[in-house]
Amino acid sequence: MQIHEDISELIGTYIFGVLISMGIGLIIGLEREYDKLKEEKGFAGIRTFPIVAILGFTLANLVHLFTPWLLIIGFGMLILFLAIMHSSQNQQEYGQGLTTNLALIATFVLGIMVSAGYNREAVATAVIIVTLLSLKTRFITIINNITSDELFAFIKFAIIALLILPFLPDKTYGADNLLNPFEIGSIIVIVSFLNFIGYFLVKFVGSKKGIILTAILGGLISSTAVAWNYASRSKESPELSKKYSAGIIIASAIMFPRLAILAYIFNIEILKYIALPFGLLTLVCVIATLLLMRKDDNKPATNIKLGNPLNMLNAIGFGFLYVLILFSVFYSNRYFGESGLYYSALIAGLADTDAITISMLKFALDGEKLKLASSVIIAATISNMLVKFGITYLKGSKMTSKFVGYAFGSVIIIGIVYILISRT
Repeated sequence: MQIHEDISELIGTYIFGVLISMGIGLIIGLEREYDKLKEEKGFAGIRTFPIVAILGFTLANLVHLFTPWLLIIGFGMLILFLAIMHSSQNQQEYGQGLTTNLALIATFVLGIMVSAGYNREAVATAVIIVTLLSLKTRFITIINNITSDELFAFIKFAIIALLILPFLPDKTYGADNLLNPFEIGSIIVIVSFLNFIGYFLVKFVGSKKGIILTAILGGLISSTAVAWNYASRSKESPELSKKYSAGIIIASAIMFPRLAILAYIFNIEILKYIALPFGLLTLVCVIATLLLMRKDDNKPATNIKLGNPLNMLNAIGFGFLYVLILFSVFYSNRYFGESGLYYSALIAGLADTDAITISMLKFALDGEKLKLASSVIIAATISNMLVKFGITYLKGSKMTSKFVGYAFGSVIIIGIVYILISRT
C-alpha cells in the first residue's frame, strides 16, 4: 500500500492510474492477440485493449469536471461500435464470437474501477478474465467429453447448493437441539462437492494415466472403491499385485489429508491434535507405496468405475448417516462416556469416515474435548482400514493381501498406540 502511494506521489495520481489501466489492457490484450494469431481472425489485440482500458479510466476521471453523462455516453458508444462491428458483412475478418467484444466491455469497466481506486480488484479481475479466455481449448475438450449423466449431475448439484440450501431454516430442532437443517444441508453439499471434484479429476487427469495416479485421485472420492476395484484386478493379473497393492495403500493415504480438510472447514482447532497422527499414518502409507513401486517402471492403463459424480440417493443417505451418527455420538457420550464414542466410531468407520469425523468435529467445538475427538476420529480410520483390508483379503490375490496387510497393520498399530497414549 505504501509503495503504491510513493509511486503515485512520484509520477502523479493520473499517470499512475493510466499505467495500471494500460497494464490491465495489456494482460487481456496479449491473450486476445495470441488467440487472434492462432485463428487468423479478430480485430482487437495487444493495442486495442490498453486503449479501451485507458479510455474508461480517462472518461471516469473527467466525470468530476463535467457530467456523469460523459461516461454513460462513452460506454454506450463503445457498445454501439462493437455491435456494428459484429453485425458487419466482414464477420469472417473480425471473427464470429462475442467473446472479444465482451472482453473489451469488461476492460472498459476495469478502467473505470481503477479510476474509482479499486486497483487491486481490477487487476485481480483482469487475471480471472484472462484465465477464462486462455482455457477455451480446455473447456471445449472437457465439454466434448462430458456425458449427459455428468451434466445432469452438475445441474442437480447447482440446484442443491444454490437453490435449496440457502432456503433451509438455520434453526435447531429435536431432542437437545441436535438437528439443524441448514447445517445438515451444508455438510451434504461440502462432501458432495469434494466427491464431485474428485470424480472429474479422475476422469480428466487420472484415467489411463497409470495405477498410482488413478489411485491417488480415486482416493479423493472413495478409497474403499479403489480397494474393491484394485483387489479384483490383482486376482485377475497376479503379476501386477505389487502395483495394485501400492494403489490400494496410496488411495487409503489420501483419506487422512481429506479428513484434515474437513477438520479445517468445521473445527480448525482440532488440527493441532490430528496433525501428528495423520502425518505419521500418511507417511507409513507413502513409504509402503514407494517400496512397492521402487523397481517397477511398467504403468499399465487403468480406469476406476466410480459411478455417477452426484448420486442423489447417496447424498441423501449420507445426510441420514450423519444425523444417525450425530445422535449416536451424543447419547453414547451421555450414557457410556468415552467408551460409547469409540464404539460409535468403530461402527461408523465400517461404512464411512467422513460422517463420524464431521460429527466429532462439531462435538468438540467448545474446545474442551478436542483431544478426545481426535482419538475417536483415529479409531474410525482404524475401523475403515480394517474394512479395506477385509475387501483386499477376500477379493485380491494372496500377494496383494500380504502387502496391504503389512502396510495397514502398521497403520492400525500406530493408530492404537496414539489412542492409548492420548488417553493416559
